[in-house]
Amino acid sequence: MNSKPQAEFELYLQKTWTRIGYALLVVVAVLSLIPGPDIGGGDKWLHFFTYALLSCWFSLTARNLKSLWLVFFGLIFFGFLMEFLQGMTSYRMQDLQDAMANSLGVMIGIACRFSPLRAMMVRVDKGLHALL
Repeated sequence: MNSKPQAEFELYLQKTWTRIGYALLVVVAVLSLIPGPDIGGGDKWLHFFTYALLSCWFSLTARNLKSLWLVFFGLIFFGFLMEFLQGMTSYRMQDLQDAMANSLGVMIGIACRFSPLRAMMVRVDKGLHALL
């Protein structure tokens, strides 16, 4: 166990939270690139909420504001990359509106960092750390 004092927003289980976030990215990438049902243009809300969730997760676990900017630009890039890769398949379509919905979700998800969810994440982290 680490007996060093914890910084205000430092997470004891930082590596674990980050690994969970990367696992979420892999799930989103796989689901984005496998054949799926064609639900037409009604998938914009799904894109928005998926990227808001990703952004919220990574913004809550970001160590500092510099990391938060990396989350912001990294997830926007990831969303555009997924759309580009979908366009390279024979069973998916590249859609700029999907990429925009992804980006809007990222922007909204970043706000989680400045919400009460951040303090809740710190408490959960501290509680789980005490159990381990």
